[in-house]
Amino acid sequence: MTEYLPIISSFILAFSFMPMLNKVRKNRSVSGLSLLMMSFGVAQSIYFIAFNLFFERYYMVLPFVVTGMLSSLILYYFLRYDAAAKQRKQLLYMLLFSVAPFSLLASPYVDADSLLIALTYVGLVMSSIRVMPQTYKTLRSGDVSNLSARYFMLQLLAGCFGLTAELYMAAPSVSHILNFVMILLTNAAQLACIQYYRHRPAMA
Repeated sequence: MTEYLPIISSFILAFSFMPMLNKVRKNRSVSGLSLLMMSFGVAQSIYFIAFNLFFERYYMVLPFVVTGMLSSLILYYFLRYDAAAKQRKQLLYMLLFSVAPFSLLASPYVDADSLLIALTYVGLVMSSIRVMPQTYKTLRSGDVSNLSARYFMLQLLAGCFGLTAELYMAAPSVSHILNFVMILLTNAAQLACIQYYRHRPAMA
């Protein structure tokens, strides 16, 4: 039964992105969104996908595939609507830097198991800080026009399913458990910021 939890989590993640994507398409802008958050979302997804495929944890691949694909779509809209030439280069360098560690797999002196496990901890760090730039940007600008409370609520729910699925794995991954915990904490913080700025005018 628990093998279905990552599938449920994947569907919730897909639905969580829809309001945000609709707002971006409607406004034809990604203003108010943190591109670092989305870039880290792509990078950490790649790390966790590689880990789960290598260790044949196929069900746990799905949530990270969804997160990676939809974060990539946000980055595409950024390139389409908002990006200047300098920003395009910065984004390209950031993504290339993220996948560079995989080149170490070509070395006979690098153990693939150890490298992929280490990359999941890099992904954990990214997960821990990926929402922080968004939260900082929201606190500084008060711009929540492209932010969806539903997105962060559904991310929380997906994180709960993901954490439960990981805990019931035959060999739970510590980095995955910590990753899902950080997803819960960081998305809760961002959701609190959104609610504050949306209700502040009414309180004034």
